[in-house]
Amino acid sequence: MEKFIEYAPIILVLIVFFIQYKIFVTPDQMTALKSKLVEYMSEHYVSEKTYHDNNISLENRIDRIGKDINDVKTLLISIVQWHGNPNN
Repeated sequence: MEKFIEYAPIILVLIVFFIQYKIFVTPDQMTALKSKLVEYMSEHYVSEKTYHDNNISLENRIDRIGKDINDVKTLLISIVQWHGNPNN
């Protein structure tokens, strides 16, 4: 008990510090923080499934564009060869 009385001012200062800087929170405060965090995440991030679906869609579009470019290249080559032919 004598040690407790000796360290009481330090303990009191620490308790006041913890209360003043809100080191400890109540369950209600944690619930409010959790709801804000979930709301922030839903506004700023996408789910993994949505990302995966959009990534597959983008890959398919890029593949189609590549095929279309190859078709145009083949068509241009055939036109150049046809115009370069001395029989035409």
